[in-house]
Amino acid sequence: MPIYQHRHLNLYYETFGQGPVALLFIHGLGGDGRTWKYQIDHFAPNYEIVTVDLFGHGRSSRDLDPEMAPRTDAEAIDALARNIIRKPYVAVGHSFASQILPEIIKLAYFNLRAAVFVDCTYQGFPEIIEARMEFARSMLALDDAQLKIETEKWYRNLMLDIKTPDDESLIFPSLLNCDYRWLFRSVGGCREFNRLYPPQDTPDILPVFVMEADNGIGADFQKSWVNHFKSAEYYLFENAYHFFFVSQQQKFSQLLSEFLEKCRLTP
Repeated sequence: MPIYQHRHLNLYYETFGQGPVALLFIHGLGGDGRTWKYQIDHFAPNYEIVTVDLFGHGRSSRDLDPEMAPRTDAEAIDALARNIIRKPYVAVGHSFASQILPEIIKLAYFNLRAAVFVDCTYQGFPEIIEARMEFARSMLALDDAQLKIETEKWYRNLMLDIKTPDDESLIFPSLLNCDYRWLFRSVGGCREFNRLYPPQDTPDILPVFVMEADNGIGADFQKSWVNHFKSAEYYLFENAYHFFFVSQQQKFSQLLSEFLEKCRLTP
C-alpha cells in the first residue's frame, strides 16, 4: 500500500506506467484517485501516472483541520513530487483542486512544468466566496439524516451526463466513504483560507490549461480561472456536467494530449 508520510499524516498514492514525464492527477471534493481510471488507461503507456487520495478522502489520513486541508494537501503533493516522483510533471486537478493547484504552483518546484484546471472554481471574487460559504452553511445546518440525503442529491446533480454503471462506479462510491460534515466544513472555510492563501497571488509562471463544462463552472465566467491566467489555453465542453473527464473521456484525453504536445512534454 503506497503511503507518503507528510508530518504525521499519511497520503495514499498510486503510480502507473513509466515515462520521462509524470502526470499527477488530483481529484475533487468527495472523490479519490480511482476517479481517473480512463486517464490512467490512456496515458500510462507513455507517461508515469500518479494519483493521490486527498486528506479527508479515500485511503489517506482524515485527522486534520478541514478548512486548511487544501494547503496541507499541496505541501504533501509537492513533497511527493520532490522526493518520490523526481521528474518533470504536470499537475491536473478537478473541482476542489481549485484550492490545491494554486498552492502547488506557489511552492514553485522546478519540476512542475504545467497545470490543468478541470472545472475548478476561481475564488478571486467576494461574491463567489459568499456563495460557497452560504452553500456550506445551509448543508451544515441539516441533521445527519437530511445531510446525507441532500449531499447525495447534490452530487448526483453534478453527474447528470453520467450514463453507465461503469462510469458511475468511478465517481459515486468514493463520496459514500467520506464524512459529509468534514467536506462542507472544508468548503465553508474558503474565506479564511483565501485570506491566508489568496488565489490572486498565484504566480502566472507556467503553461496553464483551463477546461470547463457548460453546465458547470463554464456557466458563470466569474468563476473561471481565466480571470487570473489571462493567457491560459481554454476549452468549454458542451452538453457537459462536472465530471466530463469521465462522460467525455476520449475528448478530454485528446485535448490533454494536444496541450502536452504544445508544452513539449510528450515522450
